[in-house]
Amino acid sequence: MFSIKLGLRNLTRQKRRNLITALIIAFAFFAYLFMDSLMEGMEEMSFKNIINFDTGHIQIAHPDYWEEREELSLDNLLYLSPEVQKSLQDIDEISGVSPELKFTATLNNGIDEMPVIGLGIDPEKYKNVFITQDYLVSGTMISLESHQAIMGASLARLMDLKINDNITLLVRTKEETFNAIDVEVVGLFRTPNPMIDGSTVFLPLDIVQQSLNVEEQISLISIRINQEKEKNAVVENLNRLFQEKNLKLEAYTWEESAETVIALSVAKKAGASVILAVVLLIGIVGIINNIILSALERTEEIGMMKALGMKETEIVLVFMVEAVGIGMLGGILGCLLGVLGVGWMSKYGFSLGYLGGDMSTYGIPILDKIYGVWNFSAFVFLFLLGVTVALFSSIAPAWWAARKDPVKAIYHR
Repeated sequence: MFSIKLGLRNLTRQKRRNLITALIIAFAFFAYLFMDSLMEGMEEMSFKNIINFDTGHIQIAHPDYWEEREELSLDNLLYLSPEVQKSLQDIDEISGVSPELKFTATLNNGIDEMPVIGLGIDPEKYKNVFITQDYLVSGTMISLESHQAIMGASLARLMDLKINDNITLLVRTKEETFNAIDVEVVGLFRTPNPMIDGSTVFLPLDIVQQSLNVEEQISLISIRINQEKEKNAVVENLNRLFQEKNLKLEAYTWEESAETVIALSVAKKAGASVILAVVLLIGIVGIINNIILSALERTEEIGMMKALGMKETEIVLVFMVEAVGIGMLGGILGCLLGVLGVGWMSKYGFSLGYLGGDMSTYGIPILDKIYGVWNFSAFVFLFLLGVTVALFSSIAPAWWAARKDPVKAIYHR
């Protein structure tokens, strides 16, 4: 008990040095908590944007089409037959089903042209799965049986297009013959997903099917479910139904569609581990340096304590208590700074204007701002880890100090 009291009292003997060490640890903790919030926010926003604007929770496709889905081929398409529709309707967890036909096209405004992704949709079914229509900044949504199109405002600006302008999409049909789809731009949207805004043109599904000569075939079916956590169970249920009915279809979760973003998420976790290692190294170096300086300053005091009968383990405990006190102070200050930083990030966000306006260049579907998220477990984990590191990093220098010969220590000059 005496050793603990002495260790706590020693915290006030070198206030400036102890405070500087604690502040160094605090700023290291703050940096980690801030980056963790930023990266968690980036991950969460990326996943939401993929689900809400690109894939839904689940997609159904022909297995051969799925393997080459990036090529947007018109081979291995599927029919949304009454049998498939009934199978989907019988699953209570499913809240929306959207048939889609994806294809490559060349957008021509009469002067310039550029390659784009065409997407044929049924507007009424599409809005039950995606929220793109909620981000229209001008105009209206397309409707079936009409030669209309909507696109991202950034794509329209790039091609010098506005509402009511006519455009032509040059396409290849299923038989590899050329065709042209003439449509009127009736709406412009601006979503948080730059990959949709900058390269996709939405058209009525029936017009696209007719122009591509694919009858009533579609590329895939996107599905929204009530609870995102139920997606794996729903996928297993769908695949079992398809096997029972001998349908050459397969269901896939959105993660299987977003392999690039998932890979970036894994890399993010590796980066967080590196940052954490640096934080711990800063804490270890700071604590060891502080204990060694304290031991050198108190050499005679250590000798006196040993001469009065204190055991080496008791002297070690004095320094360990001092180190833990510094670690706790640094942890508390770091968490307080973290609360301020994460609170600011979660409310105001970080503008991507400093990085060029969007993250699509890096394969991340986020536009304008990244908002931080609260990860309270990171605060608790980092605080406890900081105290633990302070405790164990103090043992070696404290033991070095405690093993000094009492006579030599007392007469130390």
